[in-house]
Amino acid sequence: MAQKINMLSGGLFKKIIVFTIPIMLQGLLQSIYNAADLAIVGQFSADKSNAVAAVGSTTSIYNVLIGFFMGLSVGVDVISSRLYGKGDHKGVKQVIDTAVILAPILGIIVAIVGFFVTSPVLSVMSTPTDGGVFDGACTYLKILMFGVPFSMMFNFISAIFRTAGETTKPFLMLAISGLVNVGLNFLFCGAFNLGVVGVAVATVISQMLSAVMIFIYLIINKGLFSFSFKKIAFSFEKLKRIVIIGMPAGLQSAAFSLSNTFLQSGVNSFNDADVNAGSAAVGTVEGLLWVTLNSFHNSTTTFMSQNVGAGNVKRAKKVLVYTLSVAGVLGLILGLGSFLLKTPILSIFIKDNPIAMEYGYQRLMYTFPLYFLAGIMGILPGAIRGFGYSLSPSLITLIGTCGVRILWVYTVFEAYHDLSVLYMVHPITWVLTITALLINYAIVLHIYKKKHTPKMTQ
Repeated sequence: MAQKINMLSGGLFKKIIVFTIPIMLQGLLQSIYNAADLAIVGQFSADKSNAVAAVGSTTSIYNVLIGFFMGLSVGVDVISSRLYGKGDHKGVKQVIDTAVILAPILGIIVAIVGFFVTSPVLSVMSTPTDGGVFDGACTYLKILMFGVPFSMMFNFISAIFRTAGETTKPFLMLAISGLVNVGLNFLFCGAFNLGVVGVAVATVISQMLSAVMIFIYLIINKGLFSFSFKKIAFSFEKLKRIVIIGMPAGLQSAAFSLSNTFLQSGVNSFNDADVNAGSAAVGTVEGLLWVTLNSFHNSTTTFMSQNVGAGNVKRAKKVLVYTLSVAGVLGLILGLGSFLLKTPILSIFIKDNPIAMEYGYQRLMYTFPLYFLAGIMGILPGAIRGFGYSLSPSLITLIGTCGVRILWVYTVFEAYHDLSVLYMVHPITWVLTITALLINYAIVLHIYKKKHTPKMTQ
């Protein structure tokens, strides 16, 4: 298959939008797995608040995994895009085959570790034990671990197709599996009354389906972007490069959700199912907003990597201007829109619970009106990574979001034990992280220009 979208020449803006929309919808569908689970157990369970609190308590943990998978796949994206921009098709083939073999191995390792640390992590987060919230959350997460290798496989192969400029088909496959997920949720939870177990099993089956579909598509594909068991071009050198780029990117992508995990521990400290339900509902919507805006991170990374690989830095810088502008405007529209429509949106998750709704409004007020800042924060690391630097933006994001929020929870929030104090840390960390990333980008651009400026001969 030839590259579907030519990122190296022609108009940029339309190509970026066409390229990004399927990625955006794909990310939303992956996040909707958990959101659909939350909504359906909230509608059908006998004890709605405790069921929502059980699933909602895992949202930030589950999003850490999704963010980590998508971040790791950036290593595949960056390396294959740089090689494609240079015209090194042999190298691209090695990256593809290495990624296909690496994905399930990493997935199995993460799943095993995740299965055994689920209970301790929920304990550290002070997940409420009343009403079966802790036991329900633990069961839900342990079942989800069985889907981790399949989710990893889907994200790695999706990264391969991003290099090919193909984002539509992976989205359609995920859409099919998403519909299956919702249908099975209604069947297991609504008809069979399996509750938390039912929605978790439905999610795993859906993840298996999406991974199988995209793997079959990669096998039957023709040309460069394909896979064959007969001619596997595995490369330890490419494996090393994928890990060097992908591991920091994975940590950075997970940082947003990881920081919310620590904030969730602050929410759990009130030991109130209504507080948990309200926060979980807003957190789920916030996760959907984040995935929507962060899809432009993937576009920025892919477009900039190919153009930097081809030596066209001017075009790469133009990519960043476009993605920052679109993400900023879209973030403003979505954030303010969600704020104005807060009642009908939260009613999807916490119907007939006015107390939980009020607690939800409290969190929503401090995040949604300024959510465009989160979008800008998510794109800048993609630009830096496009120049081949993955560690520095990851460290900045980890410190700026996780580090500052953890410090806030155990100092300021500890001294002033109030939900408003807990939630106001969101915009504070966004501003601090954006400032540091802009400085990092300026330094990286200066280093690149210095390395690639021809030296004057005497």
